[in-house]
This record gives sequence, C-alpha cells and structure tokens, in this order.
Amino acid sequence: MRKFLAIVLLLVLPATLLAKAPGSKTLEIYYVDVEGGAATLIVTPAGESILVDTGWPGFEGRDAKRIQAAMKQAGITQIDHLIITHYHVDHFGGAPELAKLIPVKNHYNHGELPSPPENAAQPKQYADYYAATNNKTITVKPGDSIKLRTMKGTPPVTLRFLAARAETLPGKTREANPACADAKQLPEDKSDNARSVVFKLSYGAFDFFDAGDLTWNIESKLVCPSNVIGKVDLYQVTHHGMDISNNPVLLKSVEPTVAIMNNGPRKGGSANTVKWLRELPSLQALYQVHRNITTTDDQNTAPEYIANLDDKTSEMIWVSVDAAKKTFTVTNGRTKVSKSYSIK
Repeated sequence: MRKFLAIVLLLVLPATLLAKAPGSKTLEIYYVDVEGGAATLIVTPAGESILVDTGWPGFEGRDAKRIQAAMKQAGITQIDHLIITHYHVDHFGGAPELAKLIPVKNHYNHGELPSPPENAAQPKQYADYYAATNNKTITVKPGDSIKLRTMKGTPPVTLRFLAARAETLPGKTREANPACADAKQLPEDKSDNARSVVFKLSYGAFDFFDAGDLTWNIESKLVCPSNVIGKVDLYQVTHHGMDISNNPVLLKSVEPTVAIMNNGPRKGGSANTVKWLRELPSLQALYQVHRNITTTDDQNTAPEYIANLDDKTSEMIWVSVDAAKKTFTVTNGRTKVSKSYSIK
C-alpha cells in the first residue's frame, strides 16, 4: 500500500518539484520571469551554478526573490558564477538585492562602466553593483572561458566567451559564410547593449548561445565573414526579442532547434523577431516567457509555448539536457507540459 501511495504521489507532484533530482546527470537552464529584464540560471550535472544577469532592482526585491525561488527548484543555495552581460538596469540592477539573499562566489563582466555614462542613474547603479561584488570582479574578453567541474560519467560542460565590449572572437576559418551575402549594417549602436558579454555553453553535443542584449552590427561580426558561433541547439532570443537585435544573418547561421525569449508583457517580443524566427527551417519551437500584450496573437508564438499569457503571473520556462540520450526537454511552467527535442 505504501509503495502504491508513493507512486501516486510521484505522478501528481507538480513539475516544479521534479525539475532537478539530486545526483541528476542533466544540465538545467531556467528562464526566470523578471518582467522584461534578464535572469537565466544554469545548473550543471555537478551542481555548479551560473547565473546570467539579475533582473531589475526595486519592486520589494521581486526579481531577486524570483531568482532565489528558481534556485530552490534547482536544489542549490549559492551562485558559483554570476555573469553580468552589460550595465543596463534590467540586467545588473538586481545584483545588490540578490547578494543580500544568497552567496555569490565569482563575478564576471566586460570591465568598468564606460564613460560618459548613458544616463544620470547609471553611475550609482554601477557603484551599488560593484559594492555587492565586494569590489572584486573578473573582466572577460573573447576567447576566455570559465572552468567548470565535470561530474563523473558525464561529458564536460564548457563555457566560452565569444564577444565582450564590442570585440568578437576572430574567425579561424577561411571558408566564407554564405548567409553573409544578405548582411546589412544599421547605424552604430553606441549604447552598452553593443558591448554585451556573449558566450556559448556546451554539454556533450548540446550547444546553447546567449548574447545578452547584443545588437545588430556586432551580431553580424560573430558570423561574417566566418561563423565563430557554429550551429546551436538552444538560442536565447537576444535583447528580449527586440528587432534591433536578432540579426537574421546570425539566425540563419546558427540554425537553432529551439529559441526561448525572455520578454515582458510590454517589452521585447517584436513582431519582426517572431517572423524572422518562424522563417528558419531549423526551428522546431519558439517559446516566450510572456505573451506580448501590445501585439496580435499571430505576432506571438502559439499559446502552448508561452509561460505567462498576461502581466499577472510569473511562471518560468526551463530546459533539461540529457547528453546520454542526446535530447533536451523544455517545460512550460504554466501548462507543466514538457516537449523533447533531439540534439544536433
């Protein structure tokens, strides 16, 4: 009877409690809803944690608390590596509040705040962030990597930086990327978006690409004249889905299987970006953290791939990568439906 009850309980437990079992050999990626900011939590099979950006400050510590809730779901109590992609408040503003809640061991960024600042609030925001790091950060440049532990019986997890401070990793192949024939340039972006830290994370044959809020012209440099990113399985839709990013030349070059957009109900989720992603022959699914309530239904992905249909909920999307099975599974926190995709 006890065995029967245990089986029943396992079947009815919410997916949030089953996301990361102790000793799991999967790589986990959590897209925390920070209302149009960015916060992506990665947990390796060895239990090592990487947080990319920290969402907004304020709102009674909302985003820091949501990150902490994602950590609890993942079964971790500290952040081993915190990567700040760039110095816009929706990406690094939540760091001081997060540091009050949980330990953060290592801090990575693209260097000091550029001068002059973009707005009057930015120097104070940067000072608060730097103080939260105990005045100790690691400046990354293209080609650098974070050394991550490997769990016995699993492939290594590697994280390599491909761009930072508007500089990109040079291509090592003379083979021209045919997608570059359609490349065009936009006016120079002088904001810190263009200086975003960019990386590719790999686990076995699985590849995940995250470019923060990188914009059009620097995206082009990553794939033209040669593609230094390669093909990827999972694409974090850049810049919350805005169409001054997500250069179609880059999208065609990396050929993602799945794309996940951490947008807000009124921020990001551009109709153009949704269109460009849908046009990719490789793309099997586009997920959105929020429905863009300022655009039409056909300018959003299908409802079953959206975690929050309005601005009143805060569900996550998370990914579990099984290198042995060569699959990765995406779960919508709202519907609790999981779908698996083959690794390239």
